[in-house]
Amino acid sequence: MHINIEIQEDITDTIVTITCKERNALVERLIAAIQMIDKQIMVMHEGNITALNLEEILYIESVDRKCFLYTAEKVYESFNKLYELEQQLAQYFFVRINKSCVVNLKNINSIKTYINRRLLITLSNEEQLIVSRQYADEIKVLLGVK
Repeated sequence: MHINIEIQEDITDTIVTITCKERNALVERLIAAIQMIDKQIMVMHEGNITALNLEEILYIESVDRKCFLYTAEKVYESFNKLYELEQQLAQYFFVRINKSCVVNLKNINSIKTYINRRLLITLSNEEQLIVSRQYADEIKVLLGVK
């Protein structure tokens, strides 16, 4: 991969152009990473409503009909249901890994096979999550390992 940067003082907005032979998993990850910059979601933390940058989110989990967003340092509560967040964030490479969890693919450090065709993913904070059989093939394709 090569990165070219052109500085043009006469333009008013930044334009990102990706030139590639084909649209593959790497290109999709680049697009998602670029789109995620400066995107935020409103969440609740310690009784306060705050804006959380999408790139900080490691994963989202539904517990007892409440939805929690996990970062490296804190846990936030969402105003949305898990399926709503999954739909809203799919374009930013957030994907369902089991019935109660959506993960930010950008924050996956490693992936390995696990018992009964499941996968074990390790996040950037060393936390591990299990991908159910139902979602394992999709995760492999998205990460370009299948």
